[in-house]
Amino acid sequence: MIETEVGERAALPEWLADVAEDQEEDAAALHRAAGHPDLTECRRTADLLVALAQTHPDEEADGWALEAMLRVIQCAYAVVDGEAEEAAECGRAARGERAAMTLDRLESEGTAATAAERLVALDRETYELLQWYAGPWPVEWLFPPAKDGQGRVIRPRIVVLFTGLGGLTHGILRILRANVDVVGVDLDRGAVATSTAAGYRVILADVTDLDPEHPCLQHVTGIALTPPCQAYNPSGLRKGHYAGAIELIERTVLEAAAAAGFCPVITTGGNVAPGCEDGYAPRSRMTWDEVREPLEQLEDARAGLMAEVVIWPLAMLARGGSVEWVAVEQSSALPARIEAALMTRLSEAGWHTTEAFTLDAIDYGSASHRKRRLMAAYRGERPFVDLTPTEPFPVTTFAEVVGWPAGRNYLTRGNRPLDPITGRAKGGSSRSADLPSTCVTATAYGWTCAETGERITLEDISRLVGLPGDYPAHHVGRGRGVRNLTQGRADIVCPMVSAALFGRILGDPRWEAKTRAYVENLYRPAKVEEGGQSLLQMLFSAVV
Repeated sequence: MIETEVGERAALPEWLADVAEDQEEDAAALHRAAGHPDLTECRRTADLLVALAQTHPDEEADGWALEAMLRVIQCAYAVVDGEAEEAAECGRAARGERAAMTLDRLESEGTAATAAERLVALDRETYELLQWYAGPWPVEWLFPPAKDGQGRVIRPRIVVLFTGLGGLTHGILRILRANVDVVGVDLDRGAVATSTAAGYRVILADVTDLDPEHPCLQHVTGIALTPPCQAYNPSGLRKGHYAGAIELIERTVLEAAAAAGFCPVITTGGNVAPGCEDGYAPRSRMTWDEVREPLEQLEDARAGLMAEVVIWPLAMLARGGSVEWVAVEQSSALPARIEAALMTRLSEAGWHTTEAFTLDAIDYGSASHRKRRLMAAYRGERPFVDLTPTEPFPVTTFAEVVGWPAGRNYLTRGNRPLDPITGRAKGGSSRSADLPSTCVTATAYGWTCAETGERITLEDISRLVGLPGDYPAHHVGRGRGVRNLTQGRADIVCPMVSAALFGRILGDPRWEAKTRAYVENLYRPAKVEEGGQSLLQMLFSAVV
């Protein structure tokens, strides 16, 4: 509790007296705020930094100590004046510095122990400090991952932003069986609950609220982003295609490059400006929130999320990270100018090898069409694994997925009058069930058989988009959430397409065999059971 009566004031500690503007007034503030947890945190960190500056005198250490001392006095006045948020911010900053110093000390010990072994060896207070510092990321990500004898990371770390229900992660972990450590981020509670129930690690957060320069991201090998596509899809209002929106996104990604310090400098006469020796202009003083701020002018805020494709990897690199590759999934109708702006910024920052593909999930064994634009950028050479199937995948029809006999049609827009000439429902809602499904949308829960009125199930929808029929389904909010559950499945990255893309990125030449085995098990499980030893061998070899 804060004392309201000062009484006899103690003198300021020597290290605080050196920076106090008014010793008596500052001492009074410190006395009244004594015992407040934020002030205690500030003083504890200041003690450590002052000691560091005394034992290792240099300009940098002196600067840290000075800032810590001034923060103690700032926090004391914030407590006395009732500025709780300012005091809390001082406490958080101080605790973060103490955690960083603790991490540096552990790293300097040079132990060959794994991250898990290091964490087990910590005392409870230190572990809780590092866990807080790592949040919301896994605490073990504060430490470098283990490497093999050739210096290659044994279990690469991957961040998936806008992860949704986990379709992309499903392709990596369940089809490829890749030995990677994946953490996703999404702001939809239902999607996070679903993906978590499927066995994946997901952080519930708005991507734009997280710090892309977080220390846990320094050892991330790759980042995948699948921003919402509604602003670009032909079926929507296409507000992401407006000329003003495109120009605003182009300017924002350029500002992002400046904020990260990756704007190339053009030299004249061989002269290099001071601070530009690495070929880039110094970092601008813009924060990431300030970089994003102009995007608030967009009529559809989802269009602006494409800027995160540049913001995150550049920020991670600026913080000292080692991101080797960036992967992006978006609508096949993404404006070419936006794609070019993104790839240019990444290329200028060192991901010199870039590529883009327009793929349809149907060509990778899916029972429904889903045409998407896939982009990737690499710091090294172009991957050697081709993502084009060596031969066509078997065709799976809508009828096969839902268990209907041949010859039926399904209605995608409800029961409508039949056209007497064509015999089909007016409005283009009738489609043959003897073909693969059209692209699944949020209204697919209402798709019905034109003959019997039978409605397809959520399990059917899951299998149509490439997920197992028993894939988890969680809705958070009012009502049954039928439309939301369908929307989540409609929005996923097709797992088979994910397997192809990441088979290429991760260098897995057996991605196609693994994907074919998954497709057979998904759509023709009876055949898998009856297929005998040869199919069992294929399935076994596919997951090795």
